Amino acid sequence: MKVLIVDNERHILMSIGRCLSDLGYDIECCDNATDAKQSYEAFRPDLLIADISLPVAYAVMPFINKGRGNTAGLELLKYIRLIKKESTPVMVVSCHSDEGVFNKSFELGVNDYAKMPLSISEIEARVKRLTGSMRLCLN
Repeated sequence: MKVLIVDNERHILMSIGRCLSDLGYDIECCDNATDAKQSYEAFRPDLLIADISLPVAYAVMPFINKGRGNTAGLELLKYIRLIKKESTPVMVVSCHSDEGVFNKSFELGVNDYAKMPLSISEIEARVKRLTGSMRLCLN
């Protein structure tokens, strides 16, 4: 199982990446929406874990609405759901407290939304549920 993790906080990338790698997941990490779009295309993950607040290069992702503030993670989700029309499970991990951002995430088809801070065991449980790995733990 392949998981793409996108967060501009290096310690979060390292923590989640190490945890999931130790569980046997193939991990790729990015720290911005531009690289995430390219990695999504090349890596073809089974799960995307992304922060909402991501930096972006508008020249590479011109479809992003520049007036929306620091929510390039939503624009990445739009790209996957509306442009690519793909159903890859997406878990948002964010400290955004804006209810509008939360609602927009679900309108765009996010499968899970976890507010930070999260424990590694909570992330592990959510990833197992989203990737269908829970059945492996029942044996």
